[in-house]
Amino acid sequence: MNWKVIELSEDKKSAILSSPNGEWVATWGRSGLFGLKRNESVPTEHLRAEVPDWLATAWDHFWEGKAFDGRLCLERQPSVMTAAVWRIVLDIPFGKTLTYGEVAAKAGSPHGARAVGSIMRANPWALFLPCHRVIGADGRMRGYGGPSGIGLKARLIDYEKRIVAKG
Repeated sequence: MNWKVIELSEDKKSAILSSPNGEWVATWGRSGLFGLKRNESVPTEHLRAEVPDWLATAWDHFWEGKAFDGRLCLERQPSVMTAAVWRIVLDIPFGKTLTYGEVAAKAGSPHGARAVGSIMRANPWALFLPCHRVIGADGRMRGYGGPSGIGLKARLIDYEKRIVAKG
């Protein structure tokens, strides 16, 4: 996965994607994926666009723990720190975790754990930019869409560890 800033606004479509951990809303355009978030309020019948093959393949591969390729798109340039954090988080292997402090240190800001939390909170591509793999220094789940998301974060990490253990 890589991310790219696109120059112009482009037409986007959205659809519901089903997973072992609930429904997710994907938003894409011809350049790639613009957003992926847990579906908590959109009725399924409102999002029936046909998912492009590249997205369907990436989605299936994610849940199987397989490598996949795709382009994460945004319409404005991220800050230097945000870009550094995204690169590090994209490299966290399936089923593994790093702490907010470890991500901050690797991004060149050893005291920036809170900044990493803020960057992860604004992640437009949940799962594909695997912010759920970033945990507290004490090993506890932190963040992920507020208190109700902490359980989902734990389930995602447990799911990934089970897939890795199956080999």
